[in-house]
Amino acid sequence: MKLIPKGIKDIDKILGAIKNDIALEFNMISDERRDIIIGRRLICATCPFMSKNALQSKEYFDLINGHYSTDREEDHCSMCGCPIQIRTAALSKNCGMEAWNEEHPNQQNELRWKAEQE
Repeated sequence: MKLIPKGIKDIDKILGAIKNDIALEFNMISDERRDIIIGRRLICATCPFMSKNALQSKEYFDLINGHYSTDREEDHCSMCGCPIQIRTAALSKNCGMEAWNEEHPNQQNELRWKAEQE
């Protein structure tokens, strides 16, 4: 529920991401878009800030000065809270680290991937 206010401002991008995810599932997406989404998901799978990795990640602990915990079951970004499946299919969005960077201008971290021109 905490994510709803964040998501409202980007509802068009979220709906586009859901459309892309469904198209990917039914192989109704261009090869280029498929490759971008799958590439992002592979990056997220090894990212220390992806929820299941952040639970024991030294990088997360060092950045946040504490351990990550969650009761959510789906893989999600610990930095922005977005489900990985949706965030990676939102081609016009940057990596979720962008949320951290916006809130911490003096502690910038490199984005794992960047938005595509649609």
